[in-house]
Amino acid sequence: MAAAACGTQATAAASHPSPAAKASSAVVFGPRAPDAACQAAVRAQRALQTSQVRDKTNEKALDADFITFANALNADAGHESDAAAAQAMTKLASDYSDLVQSQSGNAQLPDIATIQSDGTAFNHACGA
Repeated sequence: MAAAACGTQATAAASHPSPAAKASSAVVFGPRAPDAACQAAVRAQRALQTSQVRDKTNEKALDADFITFANALNADAGHESDAAAAQAMTKLASDYSDLVQSQSGNAQLPDIATIQSDGTAFNHACGA
């Protein structure tokens, strides 16, 4: 009789996991948490926004700000684990590089709608 009681308790315990076990195996829905590469890219985006305000009357400084941002995005894309986020970073980086290069005739001026679309894709991919 005692053996049967122990068997029943063990079965009951196995079929009712602890709250901690339930919490650790819960399925989570929603957007993925940004990884370190996305977080760095978002910091670079914020730095660009700050520097644009500071440098708004200095075209050379603005060009340098855009290139710094593009370089940061390209570097961060190289560390990004999510392919879609990496692609969004490199597309936006290309837009900013082309914007600067177009002033010297070395690239075609990117379409503003393209820049906005690529920026939206980046913001969506990295939760910016």
